[in-house]
Amino acid sequence: MGRYLEGAGKVDDAVAAFKKAIELDPRSAEPRAELAALYARQDKAREALDAAEDALKVDPRNREANRILGTVLAALAEQRQAGRPGDDVAAYPKRAIAALEIARGDGTGDLSIDLALARLYLDQDRPANAVPLLRRIVLEQPQYADGAMLLAEAQEASGAPEAAIETLTTLLQEQPQFFRGRVQLAELYDRQRRWAQAADAWARVQAINPANTEIAAHRASALLNAGRAADARDILRDALKTAPDDVRMSYLMAQAQRESGDVEGAEATARALHAAHPDDVRTTYLLGQVLAARDRYQDVVDLLKPEIAKLRATNARAPQVAMLLAAEGTALVQLKRQDEALGVLKDAIGIAPDDTTVLFQYGAALDRAGRQADAEKIFRDVIARDPLDAGALNYLGYMMAEHGTSLDEAVTLIQRALSVEPDNPSYLDSLGWAYVQQGKFAQADPPLSAAAEKLPKNSVIQDHLGDLRLKQNRRADAIAAWQRALEGDGESIDRAKIQKKIDVARKSR
Repeated sequence: MGRYLEGAGKVDDAVAAFKKAIELDPRSAEPRAELAALYARQDKAREALDAAEDALKVDPRNREANRILGTVLAALAEQRQAGRPGDDVAAYPKRAIAALEIARGDGTGDLSIDLALARLYLDQDRPANAVPLLRRIVLEQPQYADGAMLLAEAQEASGAPEAAIETLTTLLQEQPQFFRGRVQLAELYDRQRRWAQAADAWARVQAINPANTEIAAHRASALLNAGRAADARDILRDALKTAPDDVRMSYLMAQAQRESGDVEGAEATARALHAAHPDDVRTTYLLGQVLAARDRYQDVVDLLKPEIAKLRATNARAPQVAMLLAAEGTALVQLKRQDEALGVLKDAIGIAPDDTTVLFQYGAALDRAGRQADAEKIFRDVIARDPLDAGALNYLGYMMAEHGTSLDEAVTLIQRALSVEPDNPSYLDSLGWAYVQQGKFAQADPPLSAAAEKLPKNSVIQDHLGDLRLKQNRRADAIAAWQRALEGDGESIDRAKIQKKIDVARKSR
C-alpha cells in the first residue's frame, strides 16, 4: 500500500502506510528500509538517515537500508553538508563506504552502488579498490563514457598508467569525438612525460575545438618538450593571432623561437613581453634565458642585478628572488667568474633552501668549477629529496660518464631518468655516451642515434655520435657527424678538437 500511495503521489499517506507496517511487524527491517528509500527519493536527507539507521538497528546487514544510508551520506559528503545538526561531515565518507560495501553484497547487483562506492574510494585515495568496480561498469555499460574516464583515473592513480591509456584509447575508438575523453588522454600523456604522444593527443583535441587557445598552448608545450620547437612555434604563431596579449603563449613562443634557432626572434618576443609586463618576474627570467642563449652573459647579469635588488627592496616572495639569483649565478659561471657565481647561488639556496631547481644550478656550477665531488653531493641531495627528479639523475649520470667514473652507476642513474622521460633526447645521449665510455658500442648505438636524429643541431650530441661511429670503424659517418657538430649550435664543444678529429679521420681513410 505504501508503494502504491507513493506512486500515486500521495507521499504523506505512503509514509503513514509504512509506519503502520513497522507497527505491525516491529522485528522486520524491511518496512523501515522502504520508508528510508521513500524519504531519500523526496530529498529528505535527515528523515532518510533516521529511517535507515532505525532499520539497521533491527538488521545491521539489511542491504536496502545500507544502500540508502551510504547513498545519502555520500551525497552529503560531496556537498559538504550535514544531514543533521551536530553531525561530523568529515566522517560521512567512511560511514558511506562501510554501508555501501554491505549493500553491494556479492557484487552482482545494482551498478549504481558500484559507481557510488568507486567514487568514494577515489575521493578517499583508495584507487585500487575502485578499479574492479569501475571495470565491471565499463564491461556491462560500455556506452557510459564517464565510467571509462573514472576507470582510467583509478588505474593511473593506482600505478597502472598503461592500463589507463588503454582504457581511454578503447573509449575513443568507440567515441572519437568525445572531447573530455580526448582531453583526459592528453593530460595523462603530459603527466607521464610522454611528450610525443601528448603532442599528438592535444592535436586531436584541437581538431575538435580549434578556436580554444588554451588547447593550443598545451599542444605547443608538449611539442617543445618533445624537441619539436619549430612545430610549436607554428602552432603558437596562429594562436597568438587570436589572443595576442596571452602572456603564457608569448612566453612559450619565445622558448620555441630560441630552441628552433631563431634567437633574434626570441629576443624580440621576450623584450616585448618584458616591456608589457615589467613587474612579472617570469618575463625578466625569460629575457635572461634568451640573452644567455645568445651567449650574452654579461647582459644577463646587467639585466638581473637591478631586478633582484628591486625585488628584495619590496620584500618579494623568496622563490622569485631565488629564481633570478640562480639565473644570475649560471650566467656568472659562463663568464668564468666561478667564485662570484658560487656565492650568488649559495645566496639563492639560503633564501629558498627547499628549491631543488636552485640546488641543481648550484651543483652544475660546482661541476663547471671543477669541484666534481662537491657537485656529486649536491645532486645526490636533490635526488634524495625527489627520486624522480629526471634532470638531477641525468646530470649526475652524465657527469660520471664524462669523467669515466662509476660507469655502472652512471648507466643506472640515466636509465632512471629515462624511466621518467623516455623520449628525452638529452637523456638518450647521456645513456649512449655512458655505454661508449664502457666500451659497449652496440648498446650505445640505439640511444645515441635516436638522440642525434631528434636534435640534429645539438653539437655535443653529434660529436658523441661521431666518436661512436669512429669506434665502429664507420669513418665516413663519423666525419659527417662531426661536421654536423661544427655546423650546429656550437654549445659546449671544442671546435679545434673536433676539426682535428675530422682531419685525422680523413687521412686514415
